Amino acid sequence: MKIIAHSLLVIFLSGVAQSCTDPSDVGIEVQPASDQIGVVVTDTFFLDVSVVEQDSIRTDEQSITTNLVGKYFDPVFGISGGTFYSQIRLPNNNSNFSFGTAPVLDSIVLTLEYSGYYGDTATQQNFEVYRLDESLESDSNYFSNSSAQTGALLFSGLLDVTPKDSVNLDGVNRAPHLRIRLDDALGNEFLDPANSGSFADNNSFIQFFKGVHVKTNDMPASGSGSIVYINLLASLSKLSVYYSNADADSLTANFEINGACPRFNTFEHDYSTSQFGNTFPLSGSNKAYLQSMAGLKTRIKIPGLDNLKAEGPVSINKAEFVFSAEDIEDFYPPHSATLLFGLDSSNADVIIVDLLESPSYYGGTFNSTDETYHFNVARHIQRIISDQTNNYGFSLVSTGAATNANRTVLKGPARTDGRMYLKITYSKLN
Repeated sequence: MKIIAHSLLVIFLSGVAQSCTDPSDVGIEVQPASDQIGVVVTDTFFLDVSVVEQDSIRTDEQSITTNLVGKYFDPVFGISGGTFYSQIRLPNNNSNFSFGTAPVLDSIVLTLEYSGYYGDTATQQNFEVYRLDESLESDSNYFSNSSAQTGALLFSGLLDVTPKDSVNLDGVNRAPHLRIRLDDALGNEFLDPANSGSFADNNSFIQFFKGVHVKTNDMPASGSGSIVYINLLASLSKLSVYYSNADADSLTANFEINGACPRFNTFEHDYSTSQFGNTFPLSGSNKAYLQSMAGLKTRIKIPGLDNLKAEGPVSINKAEFVFSAEDIEDFYPPHSATLLFGLDSSNADVIIVDLLESPSYYGGTFNSTDETYHFNVARHIQRIISDQTNNYGFSLVSTGAATNANRTVLKGPARTDGRMYLKITYSKLN
């Protein structure tokens, strides 16, 4: 079955080694394990590795809880960026909200609570906030290449990115967040008595103010810039109107971003600025690449795998992929976990049966000690040599591709220092 999203949790299966006879010459180099009579171990399969651009991925509120904004210039991968679109609703979803008699604006501020980051946050970024001219629909699917029509520019300017620093407000330390003062013209439009009917209910308000598009507009220098992760559902993420009226001198109306608000991320990559260029597929024999944000994934074809069929009935005791990471830098840590899928005849990603097992069996988690990812694919390999499925290959992809900006460089199968390989332990059955 084809995958809809690259995220699954799984159960435990232990492998049991079975005895076998000596292998015949099937075109792959084998070596008997010294402590298991009749068990054959081989890790010399030819791996045909290529790197391709990932298709668009779903990024709306039904699929994610984190929104991304910013740009960074990775010396290896080039320039990558993220932006987001979001609807905003009435304070407390109140009907017939009112600013009272003779309201006077102090300011209107968009606050966005951080939930993480990727890259060098020491670099200021030129943020832009636009008013949406197109309504976002809660029953629509939005993807990493989607967009919505925007109108008036509400803010443009350089801002510090400080996702690790608390913010002191009125003597109280608040969680790290970004504060963007928007154009007073928007606040005055909110307070204009002529628009009071627009605050009768959320449907009326959304027609009046459809939401915001938040992005950055700059070209960071190589090795600089960052993408910050925003939790739009956090209590600090909101649009606040500070004002006074005939009855009070200091009032605040907090317009909400809540679970009912459609919102989505869009991503962009400029591989012309990368070390490997922008022509795909890219050979992965020396280096292979993974990148989130609908970036890059790695395909592995194993034409010699079918030669195991010449052994006759074979029991696969273990089949382990090993991928070694490199070019790990402080600003660009690798993915904490990856996912390995199968491929169908059209090179689309499909779930393999091993992925439905426990994480301890399947693997995929980054081992920081030896900087590797391991996957057990014994059941899928068994199905291939038993003619229960076709040998179309594998697809290695990033986890959290819609909610993080990580990238990983992998050593290819042609390397002598920690090469990519598939190690199979099997027994021939009589």
